[in-house]
Amino acid sequence: MSPRLIFSVLSLSLLIPGAGVAHAQSAVSTAAPGAVAQARNASREELEAAVAQLERLASSTAYSTENRARARGQAAQVRRRLSDGDFRVGDRLLLRVGGSVALDDTVTVLEGPRIDVRGIRQVSLAGVLRSELERKLLADLTEVVRNATVSARPLLRMAVFGSVMRPGYLSVPSETTVDHVLTLAGGPVADAAAQMTTLMRGDTLLLDRKQLMLAVVDGATLDELGVIDGDALIVPPRRPPWD
Repeated sequence: MSPRLIFSVLSLSLLIPGAGVAHAQSAVSTAAPGAVAQARNASREELEAAVAQLERLASSTAYSTENRARARGQAAQVRRRLSDGDFRVGDRLLLRVGGSVALDDTVTVLEGPRIDVRGIRQVSLAGVLRSELERKLLADLTEVVRNATVSARPLLRMAVFGSVMRPGYLSVPSETTVDHVLTLAGGPVADAAAQMTTLMRGDTLLLDRKQLMLAVVDGATLDELGVIDGDALIVPPRRPPWD
């Protein structure tokens, strides 16, 4: 099973607990808007369409009370995302500006939310989605930079916990592979059971050890695995032989 397919199945199971292969075809319409709602780089149009689908699901008697409530909750989350935007204080962006002023920098989102484009100006990110970031920056910077060009990439903030050299949070591009994330955390320590590493979202298991090993072998990126901010790789210690 490919990493992308694994995540599609996981998205389905998160929306409809207990749904199996036999229910997958009938539940596709339910899973699809949920998957779009989680997509890091979804456009405003895609999110608005997802809200409409989720609200239809929430009002449909074809689904259980639990699933309708879940759809209403997801619709509310997407509406907040459309209103508030994707950026939070502490997020980090790779930013490159060209034109009459050149800048190559990693910037941190400040209160507002906003960023300080060093030596140029501050830019508000209130209500801005990741898919709108470059367009917003170009519009604002063109006012003060002649022939401005902008390249901006939001970094993904995820955690590596457990038996690694430097456990904690990392800000990495979404095209980073799982093995490289572990390397950035210093790699497993001597007592690590690296083959037992899992991917978690809070208390929810996203990828078990076998699925994660497959993702490593396939060279799957965090984006392909559907990783979002706050997800964590957990590297457990080896059990002593007497345990």
